[in-house]
Amino acid sequence: MNKKIIGLIGGCVLIAGLAGAVAVVSQKQAAEQSSSEAEEAEQSSAADPALLVLSEQEPNHVASVAVTNSTGSFEIVRTAEADEDAGTDAVFGVKGWEDIPANTSVAWTLANNIASLSATSIVLEDCTDMEKYGLGDEAARAELTFDDGSTFAFRVGSSVSDGENNYFAVEGEDTVYAVKTSLVANYLKAAEDFLSLTLLEAPADDEYPIVNSLTVSREDMEKDIVLTYNDDANNENTGGTAASHEMTSPISAYLSVERSTDIITGIFGLRADGILKLYPEDGDLKEYGLDTPFGTAVMDCDDGNVYTLNIGDRFTETDEETGASAAWYPVMLEGIDAIYKMAEEDCLWADVTPTDLASSLVLATYVWDIAEMNITAEGQESMHFEITGEDKDTAVVKLNGEDCDTERYRLFYTFLLETKAESVALDEEPVGEPEITLYFRTHDGSKEQEICFYRQDAFNCLITINGVSSFSCRASFMDTFKENMARFDTDEDFDKTWS
Repeated sequence: MNKKIIGLIGGCVLIAGLAGAVAVVSQKQAAEQSSSEAEEAEQSSAADPALLVLSEQEPNHVASVAVTNSTGSFEIVRTAEADEDAGTDAVFGVKGWEDIPANTSVAWTLANNIASLSATSIVLEDCTDMEKYGLGDEAARAELTFDDGSTFAFRVGSSVSDGENNYFAVEGEDTVYAVKTSLVANYLKAAEDFLSLTLLEAPADDEYPIVNSLTVSREDMEKDIVLTYNDDANNENTGGTAASHEMTSPISAYLSVERSTDIITGIFGLRADGILKLYPEDGDLKEYGLDTPFGTAVMDCDDGNVYTLNIGDRFTETDEETGASAAWYPVMLEGIDAIYKMAEEDCLWADVTPTDLASSLVLATYVWDIAEMNITAEGQESMHFEITGEDKDTAVVKLNGEDCDTERYRLFYTFLLETKAESVALDEEPVGEPEITLYFRTHDGSKEQEICFYRQDAFNCLITINGVSSFSCRASFMDTFKENMARFDTDEDFDKTWS
């Protein structure tokens, strides 16, 4: 054969061989690349759904969940059975910490998410390199134990590139699955994350007990603040005060609804920012000032429960980056053996004052609840009212023993309701004798008060209630008061303004 022809044939064979080799290499690279991409993109997403079912148990049948992750090892155990009749699920808490309030909704997810579990996809079967997926010895591991004694153990690996799944493997098997991150994320948490930061759960709106009293005691106050339930608070005849409680110490005062409600019932649903110490010892209590608390708030309820919140020393932290500082208090709720960290703005009882809570109302008793009212004032004839009847239709009023126009009396009392305090005055002493004294008692005897007005100077008046310095107001109010007393037997309108 011609050498040129032989050379040409040889060259073609060589080229064909090279082309084949290139094709083989390319196919191999493509296969490897395809395999890698498939692993990251969950290549078996179209697998038989039955192959994706990993566990088929009832979450209410989970007895315990043992967890080991980067934070340590702990066990979540069932602390209350499910109640099918009530439609409630089982309750879980941290073993060894059963007496500490648990974050039951988070603890429940450990049973609920895994007891009945299906994978999103099969990533790789017969995997020989579990480390590649974060499923090696350092992986988070867990084991569910069911009531029938069976178990389900697994590992949670690193995140899949889609950001919505984590690699997952059943313990002892070599198949890598993708499972939704939302189902396994809580298995990466620390034991403390399954404890509640709510010290006392708030009851349902229709199950709130009546707070008989709320007492605040503090080292910086000479007298306790005591807020007491008023039985007539919800009576339509309360004469303008809608607050359910009254202040009985350090002064007698009506309360601002807006400013007193959270103080009275705020221990319900009270949430801390963190847990400082579980099962504190004497040294821990001393460190946080809880061996002799700076303050206490005691909520006494009509269901027989008494809740005491102990408040320790005030601490301040400064943010190194921003320089901003924030104050907080260590607190303990009696019955829970843990010290919680509470932001200053949430620890309402640490700095509340009577002024913060008191309403500006000095008198708010319903007009027809009053059985007797006496008024004496310098330069004016004394007024002695006697009232019978329970409402405007049945009321009969006598003034100094004589029949009195009922409507005229009601209008005069309306002026008295306009008595407004401008500030709380706890430490002031009255000067001289009272310029005006108003005494009244109710038909049922539930309220009896003597309210005295003292002119302190040309501009200021001090008001005492049952002999206790309580409020201050403008001295001009007393002038208007006496002028209206003089107007009573006339047809003039009562003045309700004073400068």
